[in-house]
Order: sequence, then C-alpha cells, then structure tokens
Amino acid sequence: MNGKRLAAEPRELVGKNNNNRLRADGFIPAIVYSHGKSEAIKIKNKDFFSLFKGSISESVIFSIDIAGRNDDDMAFIKDAQIDPVTGAILHLDLFKVTKGEKIRTNIPIELVGTPIGIKSGGVFIHGEREIFVQCLPAHLPEKIVVDISAMEMGDLITVSELEISDDVEILTTLENIVAAVDQPRAEEEPEEELEEETDEETTEEGETAAEAVEEK
Repeated sequence: MNGKRLAAEPRELVGKNNNNRLRADGFIPAIVYSHGKSEAIKIKNKDFFSLFKGSISESVIFSIDIAGRNDDDMAFIKDAQIDPVTGAILHLDLFKVTKGEKIRTNIPIELVGTPIGIKSGGVFIHGEREIFVQCLPAHLPEKIVVDISAMEMGDLITVSELEISDDVEILTTLENIVAAVDQPRAEEEPEEELEEETDEETTEEGETAAEAVEEK
C-alpha cells in the first residue's frame, strides 16, 4: 500500500517481569488486535524507530510481518504506553486492517507559518491538534497540513474548513476551532488594589475630620 513495513515476532511469555526482560533486550512488547482476536508480539526498538521517526501517529498504516509469515497484513498503532520520565515506549497496541473495511482513527493536524495578525498584537490560539475520522485504509492521509500565515486578527479556522478528501468522513465536531487569532485583552487594574486605595482615602478623610473636631 505505501511501502512501510514492520517486522515482529510472536511472544509466548507475558506479564510484567517478562515484559521488563524484553525491554532490557531491546524489544517492545505489543499486542495485535483483529475482530475480537489478539496476538502477543514483540518488536525490536531499532525496527520500530526506523519506521516512526519522531512522533507516533495512528494515521500511519504499515505492513506487519510476524515471524516471516508474509500474510500481507496491514496494521496501525492504536495506543502507545510511554514512560513519563525516560520517554521509552513500554507497550504498543496494534490494530490489523481488513481490506475493504473502513477504520476509525485520528489524523494529526500540522500548522505551518506565522499568522500576520500576531504582528499586530493578536493572540494565537491553537485548538484541535488532531481529528477523528472514518475511511478506507487506502484513503487515510498521514496528516493534514494547514497554512495559517494569512490569518489576521479576528480570523479563525474550524474543523469544517480543513481540506480533506471526500472519501474521508470527519467524526470530530465540525465547529471545533483548529486555529484562531484573538484580540489582545486590555489590561485592567486589580479590583482589590482599587478597594484598598478607596479604603485608605476614606480612613485619611475620617482622621482629618476627627483632628479638626479636636482642634475646635
């Protein structure tokens, strides 16, 4: 379909201790799901990162070759557990793609350019960073690129305005904001400080009046 291929091996031993040993040996424990069935596999770190350079995306479909079976199975990453401290991948969930069957997954949105409205003092708002879609695997784009360089102050781009094939059904709410350039907020003095100043003025006036009475 797209030339992307990922090799994997079946694994018989599961559980926390066995998974830790796999990681120490340079593997990522994973599970492949397909229509209620599942298979435990392991993937070499170097093989995985040669395919996924940078971020992991659900929209990348690849051939999954388990132990050289050459089944021509296609799959995509549905979930990745990542260590919050080291950034290492702890576990992967893969879903097999069935030919002729639509899939539901997320497509990342990539914003390019700098809005001209920011130069006028506008505030940039980054909304949706991905959209949820349904389509046939062959029609799934890896990402959606949005040029925001022409956006002026007050402009916004919603999900409904994204340029995407008619073969892809967007399931995310169409009115959701992708990007916007908002008006800057006017600075206001804190109400508490104004109240304190008013109280001080009232106290000073009271003290002055009291002093005048005493002098009389």
